[in-house]
Amino acid sequence: MDDRRDFPPSDLSQLVGSRLCHDLVNPISAISNGLELLALSGTAPSPELELIGDAVKDALARIRFFRIAFGAARPGETLSARELREVLGGIYGAGRLEVDWQVTGDLPRRDAKLAFLMLNVAETAFPLGGTLTIRQDGAAWKLDGTGRKLSVDDPCWQALATPGIVAAPPPAKVQFALLTQEVEARDAALETRIDIDALGLSMRIDLP
Repeated sequence: MDDRRDFPPSDLSQLVGSRLCHDLVNPISAISNGLELLALSGTAPSPELELIGDAVKDALARIRFFRIAFGAARPGETLSARELREVLGGIYGAGRLEVDWQVTGDLPRRDAKLAFLMLNVAETAFPLGGTLTIRQDGAAWKLDGTGRKLSVDDPCWQALATPGIVAAPPPAKVQFALLTQEVEARDAALETRIDIDALGLSMRIDLP
């Protein structure tokens, strides 16, 4: 009898994402701890150390975000409201793109994954910055975005608006395919609307 278990490629990719993020956190955190020890030992601040410190903070923020968006999310796992806001503040807190997170309370990890993928997709539409507002409305997730410039000519956006199509994106746009896969895996419905004149877009995911 063959007891081997077959994993769908999407499940394997999520496990790989979780593993990479998990293994990268320790060495980067060690660099951060080393910088703190240098400061405690009396080492004078310098532009070089400040540059390293900023890079480490940015790397850790991205890893925490990607671990939720790209990693595995098992049923029953939850993320606290505090952790979610810390992760979002770390990656969006000081940039040109502002995120208005209108979600209260803890979230199932799968819902947080869906919301973070929506944000990761929507941010590509605003290269000069803007505001992304995300909220829950019953069983639906809603995102509204506005900015100084709207860039939605990429084929990934066209594929996202076409149900049943999962395009093969470039590495920098892999979140488009992952969002589509996650929506299909949850038997949800994704709707995207783009308003060129108002330099805005909206996304809605209705969960069953």
